Amino acid sequence: MGSLPSSRSKKTKVQEQLMTLKMLFNRLRRIYEKCNENCQLQGMEYTHIESLIPLKEEWDMKSEEKRTSEAYRLAYKESEEIMEEVISKNKHLKEIIDKLRRIIFEINIMLNMRRS
Repeated sequence: MGSLPSSRSKKTKVQEQLMTLKMLFNRLRRIYEKCNENCQLQGMEYTHIESLIPLKEEWDMKSEEKRTSEAYRLAYKESEEIMEEVISKNKHLKEIIDKLRRIIFEINIMLNMRRS
């Protein structure tokens, strides 16, 4: 008998939640209808969501247009030249660091030989 009142209370809670959901869906439907009315009054047409998403082919065409523009070519060429310059300077710095390491190593060897 103890489970009977709890099942009734659960049933009433579920019914209350269903009524709340029904009310919220009704409100959502009214908002949707109002938005559609406003759009039609202003002469706006319904646009399919799929048409707002750029297709891969369209995206590739736009990127091709960017690549073929003169400004893009100049910027790309300039970045390539800068990258080559950075790479050559990095190689030069590595050579200097290696030489300094060798010199420090030789100095340490000389100091150790002097002490012994």
